[in-house]
Amino acid sequence: MKNKLLALCFAIPFLCLLVWTLHLTWQRAHGTLIKVTVTGYDPRDLFSGHYLQYEIDWDQTDCSQFPGGVCQPKGFCKKARWGRQCRFYIPEADAKQLDNLFRKRNNETLKFEVVYSYIPGQPAIAKQLLINNQDWRKYALP
Repeated sequence: MKNKLLALCFAIPFLCLLVWTLHLTWQRAHGTLIKVTVTGYDPRDLFSGHYLQYEIDWDQTDCSQFPGGVCQPKGFCKKARWGRQCRFYIPEADAKQLDNLFRKRNNETLKFEVVYSYIPGQPAIAKQLLINNQDWRKYALP
């Protein structure tokens, strides 16, 4: 009896993680793709790994992508003590080059965008980072 109870105690967290992963995978695959323009930066955090932290520039975003043609910023970024927190995680090896590009985007004609998988009423999931309409991995990093 103890072995069955112990097995059940180990199986429940595993099953919860599996269901959550399947839900996020389904949402990422079946959501409407929304491309938003981003601005701002904070490339690193010791506790969270490497990421670009940005703000969504709703004035530069095409709102016709949304149902009804109206931008719906709720659910695109996590709420933090200091405002909305948007992050796109990147490999550590590319962090420095991408950070340099992100910093000098004002001096050049660089446009950063993030493609989200969006289902109304659910948190949006960031899928892809674009630099001048090109995947950041294919863009020539300095």
